[in-house]
Amino acid sequence: MKKIVKVDKEIQKVVGPLTPTATTILDKIKSKAEQYVATFCGAGKYQVAGPWQDQCIVDVGQQSCTCKRWELTGITRKHGVAAIWDMGRNDKDVGIPESFVHPCYWLSSWKEMYSFKVSPINGRSMWEKSAIPTTLLPPKHRVPIGRPKKKRTISIVEKEDFVRGNTTSRAHRSVTCTKCNNVSHNARTCKGQRPIIGGGGGQSQVKGKGKGKATT
Repeated sequence: MKKIVKVDKEIQKVVGPLTPTATTILDKIKSKAEQYVATFCGAGKYQVAGPWQDQCIVDVGQQSCTCKRWELTGITRKHGVAAIWDMGRNDKDVGIPESFVHPCYWLSSWKEMYSFKVSPINGRSMWEKSAIPTTLLPPKHRVPIGRPKKKRTISIVEKEDFVRGNTTSRAHRSVTCTKCNNVSHNARTCKGQRPIIGGGGGQSQVKGKGKGKATT
């Protein structure tokens, strides 16, 4: 509703037969068409030549050009504008180049597109209550194939926090057991290794229940 009103205000400001975007594009094309020369060949066809050996055949009646841009965009290109100007100089009633643009770029088409209006509505307190009972059921639960994932998927924001240092990452960090004071495992996976006396880092124990000897 707000968008329609906003576009309608913009339409009231437009002066000309085309939309503002199409008018800007066609003005640039006209400035380039001044460098081209059109030669009438009969049967409504023109040979249009310009700088950099740019030469094309324009059929004004079919609104086509060998560069194919007129057919692709629906807007008269520089070759077509030069041919239309040559027809006007030879007392032919062809009109302005804007009349050869596809109707989808016309201002009248734009007005017709936004001619309808969305009516306003009252608040929810003034809505009529429906006499038809409606029961919303949850969607059917579907068990996916395979073993369910236990590890939570980390979002992109969390990954960025790890890089920025806002959150401490546990990657590449040694874990110390609270039972035996050894590294590389925690209390949940501890198998009863011998504790390190003094907590020094120069001693290491061989894992296992009483197997092996301590090395220094």
